[in-house]
Amino acid sequence: MVGTVVIVEDNAMNMKLLEQALGIAGYTTVKSSDGDGLVDLTADARAAVILMDIQLPKYSGIELLKQLRADDRTKMVPVVAVTAFADPDSVADFMKEGFDQVITKPISIRKLLDEVARYCAG
Repeated sequence: MVGTVVIVEDNAMNMKLLEQALGIAGYTTVKSSDGDGLVDLTADARAAVILMDIQLPKYSGIELLKQLRADDRTKMVPVVAVTAFADPDSVADFMKEGFDQVITKPISIRKLLDEVARYCAG
């Protein structure tokens, strides 16, 4: 395996798409549909990268990012926003919030795999 990817996504079809694409590419995936316990989940999985939806049922992706950055065990784990908010201002806002990258929906599998490979390479 080439790395562990944590997927935080509440839409079952998007979760399945991400999980299958990453699995075929050889990545181990750990899933969360709502972000509950994300810091511990990420630390326990020794995640190489997190793919995080922005709109989740309990927390926003931005709230979860702040939790991750506040914990010494997860503050350095790259977090990629996966969102339908594709306009340039929204993408810039997510980057200002501290996301390492933004992938817009509908998801390009090629872009997704290229981005994950970038974080799992080192």
